[in-house]
Amino acid sequence: MPTSASPLAVPSLGRKGLTVDFSGGDLSSDAGFIPLALADQQLGLTAALAAAITDCRDPDKVQHDLHSLLRERVYLIGAGYADAHAAQTLRHDPLLKAALGRAPDGPPLAGQSTLSRFENSITDADLVALGTVLLEVFLQRCGPRPRQLVLDLDPFVDPAHGAQQGVLFNGYYDTYCYLPLYLCGAVDGGRQYVLGALLRSGLAPATEGARWLLRRIVRAVRARFPDVQIIVRGDSAFGVRKMLATCRYLRVDYCFGVAQNAALHRLSAPTQVQSALATTLRRRYRGSAAPAPRAFAHVTYRARTWAETERVIVKAEVTQGKLNPRYVVTSLRASAGWTPRRVYDFYAGRGSAENRIKEFKVDLRADRLSCELRRANQFRLLLHVAAYHLFQQLQDALAQIAPETAWAQAQVSTIRTHLLKVAARLGVRCRTVRVQLPTCFPEQKLWEKLLTALQRPHPRPAPS
Repeated sequence: MPTSASPLAVPSLGRKGLTVDFSGGDLSSDAGFIPLALADQQLGLTAALAAAITDCRDPDKVQHDLHSLLRERVYLIGAGYADAHAAQTLRHDPLLKAALGRAPDGPPLAGQSTLSRFENSITDADLVALGTVLLEVFLQRCGPRPRQLVLDLDPFVDPAHGAQQGVLFNGYYDTYCYLPLYLCGAVDGGRQYVLGALLRSGLAPATEGARWLLRRIVRAVRARFPDVQIIVRGDSAFGVRKMLATCRYLRVDYCFGVAQNAALHRLSAPTQVQSALATTLRRRYRGSAAPAPRAFAHVTYRARTWAETERVIVKAEVTQGKLNPRYVVTSLRASAGWTPRRVYDFYAGRGSAENRIKEFKVDLRADRLSCELRRANQFRLLLHVAAYHLFQQLQDALAQIAPETAWAQAQVSTIRTHLLKVAARLGVRCRTVRVQLPTCFPEQKLWEKLLTALQRPHPRPAPS
C-alpha cells in the first residue's frame, strides 16, 4: 500500500502543531465489515448467490473465486462504497481481507478491473438464478406457517449520466434515467423485507415487469405456503386492468390506488358533502386550527377498461380549504371485516415501503448503475439487494437485543454511521488475528451483544 510521504501540517488547533499522514499501518476505518460478514454467514447469502452463477473462467488463471468476488463487492456496498473503483485501494484493507476469510497480511483482494469484468460477465440465466436465491432468502424469513403476506410494488427514478443501455429521457422527471421496480414484502404485519428489484428503461410504465415478478413470486410462495393470504399493494399507477386481471388470475387480493375522475367524483359526492359539513361544524365550534375530519365509504365502480365491477373505497377530506378525495380499488371484502376505513388505513401503510426505497436507493446508493450493459446494471441492482438483506439481518438482531431503544427501528444510514464506521487496529499472531477497536467507542456494549446475536444459528422453517 502506498503511504503519504510528506506529512500534512495542521498548526492551528492547539499549542502544538499537528501533522497528518497515512502511515498508520494495519488500520481499518471499517470495523463494520465484521458484523456484515457475520450476518452474511448467518444467512448463507453470498455463498448461495455464488453457487447460482456459472463460472466460465479458465480455472488455471483464476485468482479470485466467485464467492470472494461477491463478498467483496457486497460488503463494500454495505460499508458505503457503491462504486467498484473504491476496491482499488480497499482491496488492501486488512479487515476486509479478514472478513473474507483471508490472511490480513496476505495478497490483496480483487481490484476495480477484476470486479468490473465480473459484473459484465453475468448472463441473463445467471440473473434469473440470482433472483431465485434472493426470493428463497425472503421465504426463509416467513417462518413455518405465515398467515398473511403483503407485497408492495413501487418504482423509483434512477438518473443516469451516460450512454447505458435502456436509459431514456423521462419528461415527468426531466432527466435521462432508469425506472427500476422495487418489491418488498411483510409477513403477518411485521417488518418489510426486500424481495428484489427489476431494472427497466426510463420510459417504462409502472406495470412493466410487475406481472412477471408477481407470477414468479406468488407461485413460489404458494408452493411453500399454500394457505397464506397474499395481498398486493401499490399506488394508482397499478390500479389498471392488467394488474387487476393478473391478481384475479393468481388468486391474490389487491389494494391499489385509483386516479381521480369525474365518474368517481359523482359516485362519492355524498361522502364528500358529509366531510365538508363535518369540517365546517368542527371549525366553527373548535376554531380554524381544528383538524378536518375524514369520511369513508365504498362504492361499486367499473372503468371502461376493467373486466368487472370493483369495490372502490372513498376517503374524503378537506385540505387547504378544498375537498381532496382519494380512491382505492380492492378485493378485500367487508364481510371479512375490511371496512372502508380499515382498507384505507391498510393502503396508507404503503408509506413504509417508500421508506424502504429510501434506504435502498439513498443509504445503499442503489442508483449507482453506471455499467454500459443493461444486464450488468441489473446485476448491480441485485448486489445492492443482497447488501440490503445483510442490513435487514442487522436490523432484526438490533430489534432483539435492544427492543426498547431507538436501535430497534434504526435505518441503514444510522447503523452504518454509528455502528459500522469504526476504526480498528489489526494484529496478526500465530493462531489468531486480534482486532482492537477504540477504547472510547460509545457503543461497546451494543457491539458485543450484536456480534453474539449474529453468531446464533439463523432459524429456518421446516420444508412444507
